[in-house]
Amino acid sequence: MAKGLREGPSASPLSEEELRSAALRGDCASWSALIARHNHKVVVSLLGRGVDLERARELAQEAWLRLIESQRAGRLSELVLPGLAIVQAGFLSQNDWRGRGRSGDPAGTERELADATCGSPPALPEERAIQRQRLARVQRALAACPPSARQVFEYVYGHPELTYEQVALKFQLSAQRTKQIVCEVRKRLREALEEA
Repeated sequence: MAKGLREGPSASPLSEEELRSAALRGDCASWSALIARHNHKVVVSLLGRGVDLERARELAQEAWLRLIESQRAGRLSELVLPGLAIVQAGFLSQNDWRGRGRSGDPAGTERELADATCGSPPALPEERAIQRQRLARVQRALAACPPSARQVFEYVYGHPELTYEQVALKFQLSAQRTKQIVCEVRKRLREALEEA
């Protein structure tokens, strides 16, 4: 069967819901179709944060890989796209920026950041502004979470190779409580994205 198509005479494209459901079951073709459908928005959200285009593409790709790893590890119970990929890319961008600040010349990092934000604007400035607003809502929603919940959530998404049980050991929680925290934070982020 062709990627992202239903079987049968019409071979019509699968709906978003069908693709998400199949991706959650581990279907590679569905993941590919979802990435093709939503990757541009993830890249644009990173451009809105001041990341240069090439690095934004790399971070977006890494965000998708982390989501797929989370699904394979059984830590992904639902897919809210492109929001979940945008949030993951945002975490990666933040870690990327922090890492450069720690490991080199801070003035050089500031210059890189200024160059990225003062460079030529992306092709769709309206879309960039909308994504920036959506991302700001998600960041505010994340900031409104209790610090301990935020810490667990960021750790889970920063370490997709770990199971909930391994994360729970680090934070001295039960695996069930760890899952509950992640679900609660996801719900807040999803509500913020729906508002936007």
